[in-house]
Parts: sequence; structure tokens; C-alpha cells
Amino acid sequence: MKVKRCAFCWVTAIAFVSMFAVLPAFAEIGVTDTEIKIGGIVDLSGPIAFMGKGVSGGAGTYFKMINDEGGIDGRKIVYLVEDDSYSPPKAVAAAKKLIERDKVFCIFMVLGSAQSLAMYPTLERAGVPLIQPATQNSRMAFPPKKYLFHADPNYIVQAKIGVDYAIKELKMKAPKVAVIYQDDEPGQDYLKGVREACEHYKLELVAEASYKRGTVDFSSQVARMKSAGADLVMMWTLIREPAGILKEAVKVQWKPVWITATPSTADVVLKLAGDSAFYGKGYFGTGILAYPWKMNPAAARFMKVWPKYNKKPWGFYNWYGWGCAKIMVEGLKRAGRDLTREGLIEAFETFANYKTDVFGPITWRKDKRYGTQQTVIQAPIKGPAGSRWVQVGGFRGPSF
Repeated sequence: MKVKRCAFCWVTAIAFVSMFAVLPAFAEIGVTDTEIKIGGIVDLSGPIAFMGKGVSGGAGTYFKMINDEGGIDGRKIVYLVEDDSYSPPKAVAAAKKLIERDKVFCIFMVLGSAQSLAMYPTLERAGVPLIQPATQNSRMAFPPKKYLFHADPNYIVQAKIGVDYAIKELKMKAPKVAVIYQDDEPGQDYLKGVREACEHYKLELVAEASYKRGTVDFSSQVARMKSAGADLVMMWTLIREPAGILKEAVKVQWKPVWITATPSTADVVLKLAGDSAFYGKGYFGTGILAYPWKMNPAAARFMKVWPKYNKKPWGFYNWYGWGCAKIMVEGLKRAGRDLTREGLIEAFETFANYKTDVFGPITWRKDKRYGTQQTVIQAPIKGPAGSRWVQVGGFRGPSF
């Protein structure tokens, strides 16, 4: 009887061990032995669908390249992109779907600050990291949030760098400053940066001209800034608004220096503005990405790989998405084979002046969730294929 009982124990033990031997080596949600499931939320059908398609297309191309090279520790990236039509409530619903139904490992590159902030409580409760929301809103990283890692230089910083450039590089002496901005949270961020820069340099801020989203007539704003004697205009605008503002300045024969934030440093802005982009005493932008010159190794690789996976030519937002995906992949690599959400957070906290050759150097710590405070300065030039933005200086941060 003792022998039978002992044999039964051995059989039971072997069966128990065998049962667990067939399970995946790692039980983290969204991770198997062969794949890592990542969720993205962007506008694919709303007012900025061209941005959403651009950034997700750039990121998707980078992930495809990594997968074709063998993946990360043998795992392929599965990139699931949800459309929120640029609506915060839809973005929250998309986040819940990705977490609860699709069982993603993390959320990557949400387009828009309102969308990212609206969904963050849901992500925090679920312990799901949000990596590189595509926005420059200062609230992304201030105060630091455990599950959120943000790379972009915020609009407060961009305004300071813009005024810095006017004073130090353009050699403007005591310019009279005006600011025109969309009356929303990002625009208010930029306004704050302009005010702080004027206070630092003891400059007169002669006009603050706001407008509502969807505005097409900027005659009153331009008239107010011109009558105030402004010769340096700081701009927080998107894609269509700069054309209306610059063309109105041509109508009233006003030629200040214009410096704009990142959202307006896309070539489509110059196409819409036409010759009005070259009418004043200079039109500059704070670009968050290194211009993709072919001598930049990251850009050379991007240009070589892009045609392999895409029929259409690449654009600014594709380059942005490519850079974001490079950050995501670096974090996954540093987290190692035993991939967990907490391990991913710890991995990103090891970034110390990490160079993507796309963004400025990125540093994250437990108490620091903004990656970089550096931008490049861009300016438009005319070419045979149309006007385009080019980089006119290296990465630079604010001097105060």
C-alpha cells in the first residue's frame, strides 16, 4: 500500500509540474513568448486626422522594421491603433477597450493633451503606462505622474526659447512683443512662457490677442497688434490659422518678425500661407525634431526604410512617429526579457541624455517626467517642389 500511495504522489506531482510547464514563461498582461501588444489612440477621422495618420504611420513603420529584424528578445510588437476623432470622451472609451478587451501591455502615443489627461486616471487605476503622449502641454509632466513619460519640450519652454532666439541670434534690441494664441490650455501655456520671457528680458508685452478654435477671420487681432507697435509676434497656432494671420498682415502692410510654436512648423502651413510666409522680417519656428537631413544617421535610416513599407512619401508627422517609436523600443529593450509594466517604468527611469537623433536628449527619473527642454530653430525656404521648413540651428534650451 505504501508503494502505491507513493507512486500516486509522484504521478500527481509530475502532472502538476507539467501543467505549469506549458504556460507562458511570463504572465504580464499583453506579453507572451512571441509578442508584445501595444495600444495607440489618435485621430483618424476627425479634424486633425492627417496628424493622427501621420504619427501612427511613422510609428507603425518603425515597429515593422524592428519586427522584421527579429523583434525585441524574440517578441514581435503588435500595434493596435484606435480612432478617437480628436474627442476626449472617445479617447477614454478607446483606452478602456484597449485595456479591458484587447489586453494591451501599455498605451503609446496618444494624440492630444486633453485626451491624455482625460484617460490618465483610468490608466493609473489599471497600472498601465502611457508612453510619449503626442503633445507639448506642460501638464503632461507637471507634476510628475508615475505612469506617464513625456518627451516633448512644452509650450512654456518653446516660448522662452523663441524670445531667446530673437534677442540673442536675431539681435533684436528691446522689441515690442505681441502674442497671438488659441484660447485653450496649450495656448495659455504658450502665453505664460511669453510673459515670463518678457519679464526676464524686461521687454514690453504690448498686445495679447487670443482667438477661438475654428476662427478664420484674424483682422481684429492683427489690427490690434499692429496698432500697438509690435515688431516681434509670438504665435501659438495650428495649421490653418497662420495662413489667415500672415495674409492679413500683408493686407495691412505690416512686417514684424514672427516666431511660432511647433504645431505650425509643418510644410502644409507654408503651402497654405504662400508668399505671405516670406513677407515680414522673418518667420521662424521652434521645432521639437531634428530636421531629417540625410547626414543624420537616424534620418538616413528613416529615409531608406520608409519606401519599403509605404507607397506615399514621408512627411513631418511620420518622422515624429518614427522618433516616438524609437523611444518606445529602447524602453522595451532596457526592460529586458522578463517584461513587466513596473519593469518598463524602471527602464524608462534609466534614460539619461538618451539621444534619438530625432528629439533632443531625453532624461527621465522618478521625480522627472519631461524628457527634454530643447528645440531647434526652423525657418521656411522656397524650393522647386514648394516651400519647406529647414533647421537653422542645433538643439537649444532656454537660458533662464
